[in-house]
Amino acid sequence: MSTVAVRRFQRGDTEAVVALWTECFPGDPARNEPRGVISRKLDRDPDLFWVAVGSADARAGSAGDEAESRVGSGQARVVGAVLAGYDGYRGWLYHLAVAPGARRHGVARALVEHAVGELHALGCRKVNLQVRETNAEVIAMYASLGWSEDRSVSLGRVLPEAWGEPG
Repeated sequence: MSTVAVRRFQRGDTEAVVALWTECFPGDPARNEPRGVISRKLDRDPDLFWVAVGSADARAGSAGDEAESRVGSGQARVVGAVLAGYDGYRGWLYHLAVAPGARRHGVARALVEHAVGELHALGCRKVNLQVRETNAEVIAMYASLGWSEDRSVSLGRVLPEAWGEPG
């Protein structure tokens, strides 16, 4: 990959991001269905959703090959994506994905640093993220970017589609 640029998600990126997340998160639960995630993010917080676009000479065989996004006068394809959230107290990163053929070329670093910079500009002074404890490769990648494990317990609650139904 010769060049990569990070920019805000555009609706025309939908198919490329769906393909990317489908490839990168094959075992995700139904609540993380890519089109639903994109729709909810655009409805709630569209300014904290970015894609990385790389030049078309990136290695073939990744999700971005199926759905390309044109940037400026040159052709580029989506090779990564990340979501962020900020509630005025703490920021979060979610769903960072980089196409397999674009990994180890600084795409994840570019997306993470861009997202953190945007959160910082909003006044955020602490950013969290969660990684499955079995995903040693991703944990090592974040450690290489200066992230460290917070000694805390993460609790979660899956909510039903309709409030009042059993979860």
